[in-house]
Amino acid sequence: MDDFLAGRRYVKTYTVFFDTFMPCATKKSTWIAQIAKAGITKQDKNRVRLCTVSDEAFALLLLENSFDRWLDLHTQVRKLPKQHRGSKDKGFQSKIPPRYTSGGIKYETTDPKQSYKGWSDRGRRRFNELFDHVKQDRQDHPSFETNWLESRIEKQEGNKAPKKAKQPAVTTRSELFDSEDEADVQSTTVVSYKETPADDSDTD
Repeated sequence: MDDFLAGRRYVKTYTVFFDTFMPCATKKSTWIAQIAKAGITKQDKNRVRLCTVSDEAFALLLLENSFDRWLDLHTQVRKLPKQHRGSKDKGFQSKIPPRYTSGGIKYETTDPKQSYKGWSDRGRRRFNELFDHVKQDRQDHPSFETNWLESRIEKQEGNKAPKKAKQPAVTTRSELFDSEDEADVQSTTVVSYKETPADDSDTD
């Protein structure tokens, strides 16, 4: 987690962050649309922005909030646990709580028995810290997103399957009339015209 929080300084780690976590925080369709819109030219090489500072800071906050919990789950089952609605299977539960959130929904704000749900004040303060961190990180490493985008395009082009060579179209033979005699076929299917001088006489 410390490597993720180090930001663009660790290019390899932050590339994983952009590949895996940013699409989840921004909505995958929005992320893909931003990538499609981003143009790469010499003039704006250091100005390509695929997401806002707030989006990036929130993605880091979400990751930090549940990182220890997810790591605990992975350690228990050694794979990604399957999600089942209403399942209380202890094999897919973690006793490590999120850092900045309380689970569940608070339906009644006046009920003293219900504890506060959602982001804590500590979590909100942490978001502000990450916001400033991302802003500074972008200034210190302005070309990260451009390089990430160029690398992504190169990988996609390298993974394209080679185009198959086009085969010439197969043509079929046909004849106007049914005949087994080759001479008859020639005479019925091939017609030649011979030009003759025009007759100026009045005869039909």
